[in-house]
Amino acid sequence: MAGELTTTAFSFARLGEPWQVGVLCVCAAIAAWAAWRWYGPRAPGLAGGVARVCRSLAMAVLVLLLGWPALIRTDTTMLPGSVVLAVDTSASMAHADLPGGAPRISAATDLAARLRAEAAQRRMRLGVFALDGEATALAGAPQAVGTASPLGDGLIAVAGAQRPDLLIVVSDGRVTGGSSLGAAAGFLRERDTRLLVLATGGERLDPELFLDEVAVNREAALDELEPVTVRLSARALPPGAVLVELLQDGTVVDRAEIPGPDEAGEALRVLEARLGATFRAEGPARLTVRASAAGIVRTQDLGLTVRERRLGVLLLDRQPRYEMRYLREALKRDSGATLHAYLADGRWRRWGADGPERLPLTTADLAAYDAVILGDLGPEAFQDADLTALANHVRRAGAGLVLIPGETGAAAGWMRSLLAELLPATLPSAEVVARGYREQRARRLVRTPLAESLGLLDSGGVAWAELPPLLGATPCEPRPGSEVLAADQDGAALVVARSAGAGRVVLVAADDAWRWRRGVGDRYLHRFHSQLLRYAGAGRRAGFQPWRLTASPRRAHPGEAVAIDLSPAAGVDIEIPEQASVRFAGPDGAEVVVALTRRGRGFTGRITAPAPGIWTVGMAAGVAADRVETGELLVVPSEDERRDPRADRPALDALAAAVGGQVFSDPAALLAALPGDFGQAESASLERGLWDTWWMLALVVGLLGLDWAIRRHHRLP
Repeated sequence: MAGELTTTAFSFARLGEPWQVGVLCVCAAIAAWAAWRWYGPRAPGLAGGVARVCRSLAMAVLVLLLGWPALIRTDTTMLPGSVVLAVDTSASMAHADLPGGAPRISAATDLAARLRAEAAQRRMRLGVFALDGEATALAGAPQAVGTASPLGDGLIAVAGAQRPDLLIVVSDGRVTGGSSLGAAAGFLRERDTRLLVLATGGERLDPELFLDEVAVNREAALDELEPVTVRLSARALPPGAVLVELLQDGTVVDRAEIPGPDEAGEALRVLEARLGATFRAEGPARLTVRASAAGIVRTQDLGLTVRERRLGVLLLDRQPRYEMRYLREALKRDSGATLHAYLADGRWRRWGADGPERLPLTTADLAAYDAVILGDLGPEAFQDADLTALANHVRRAGAGLVLIPGETGAAAGWMRSLLAELLPATLPSAEVVARGYREQRARRLVRTPLAESLGLLDSGGVAWAELPPLLGATPCEPRPGSEVLAADQDGAALVVARSAGAGRVVLVAADDAWRWRRGVGDRYLHRFHSQLLRYAGAGRRAGFQPWRLTASPRRAHPGEAVAIDLSPAAGVDIEIPEQASVRFAGPDGAEVVVALTRRGRGFTGRITAPAPGIWTVGMAAGVAADRVETGELLVVPSEDERRDPRADRPALDALAAAVGGQVFSDPAALLAALPGDFGQAESASLERGLWDTWWMLALVVGLLGLDWAIRRHHRLP
């Protein structure tokens, strides 16, 4: 495509204007005339005339040499112009809405092929790059694989690195990350970059259903209902319900119908379903979530481990009041719980036949309990060492602490105790509690939306407010960072929870749920308290092994950063190895080994999410595999870019207008607008002055020498 041309010209290099050359010539003529006129005696005949002419010419040449006559050689090279094709490779470009059902990215593939075919004819040098923020060169056909659309950053990166004579952009105009197209327009204007845009894509929205997240406890308890929360996004679905099913070993164990859009074509709607499954056998288990609507079916598999784990409960109170008496009997009849109860009337004594003889409040004793219930008593009933051990059991071991104060108001003393920082609410004084019990105002329990979203305090069909009213309730004031799970009919908080380290503290500001037993026994009393106890003690679920291995987030897209943490379980005294590494085992036998870095008593590392699939996370070295609670990493194809794939033509028009470019919808029209020849001429000149040439010196010396020789021959001065 390049060509070369060489030309040679004569000029007076030191004289820039024509009149200066004229003056020099006049001076040369005067010098020649003077040499002729005042020559002096001359030789006779022809020889004398030759001598005079030689001197006149020599004087004229010497004057002309003052103007630096030179031969200038110019080499001219025709170079191809630089054309860059910048392609949007985000996932939205895979949307098939071009004629014939072709994906948007195919427009870039076709345009690149035609530009390459015409590169020699148009004398252009073509480069194809991705608009991914890093100006990645594309050797083959572009692929729509990006997890975001950083078009602004991509344009800045390509224009800054390549500095093209012409920038051609193929995109749908969607920006989902990085700088805006306005920032890119300012950058292109500063560099005077010529821009042409091939806009691709349309405004059509195809119906789609996305499984955004499935939340389930990876350590499921045997014979207990495990909640499964499914979050979905629906796009452009016809009116109707979305069916979400939970399958266990191929059998549907729970289902829910979620109201879909009211009108067809709604851009995006976020949906949520709450399901549950009960596992009857220990060991690895697998669930499948299936969502379907308008003929679209989406599934996701989940792996978890089922183990028998009885809920260990320690109940402490001053006297056997009604609430604690009935709660104690209900928990004793719960096959999934182990209860040890103690009373502090006068001195601590065991309430019943189960549990140690002495009060089990040492660190070693508390390890057997997932939740501790504190009744109508205050800190004066305990030793400081007992309270310190209890606080550490909650913070470090992930245990739950449930407070159920009574009518004496003694629980107000906890506000000035070693447990004060753990409390989720400000406890009312004894006077306020006493006044509330005297008034016996009827309060009906109402479940808050937060409790519903957590799947907590589910009464099993009958609303709590329809049960007999509570007369022994004293509303409390939640502290910052706490969560209200239940309130009375006026919105006053009755059940408040707060995280405390690895554990959780729950305050139940009512002590007469026993009134719900009328005609139904333990049905509602047990359901209410057992849910709260298991919720409070959920932090103990991960305590089966001395080491915990987690990948965060558990659900990632390819290329997304995933943090790996290997840490000893809270409160466990264990030897820490010098090094550790983990292994990710994925589909088709793929494996990735990651070396971890020591941090404190544990290890940490990072990995870029690999190919889509379920990746089992286990130990490769450093810690025995049977001493680690392992997990899974679910890698799913990127869906964020596809949620709303509508093209943004106005954004592309604004970009082109800001830099004086053009936008085309048809590749043929864009090609027709290209120059027929992108070639650019680059010239390099070499100047050779005649003053310092040997032959010019020979000419002057020869003329003067010939004059001198003739004069000497005739013995003239």
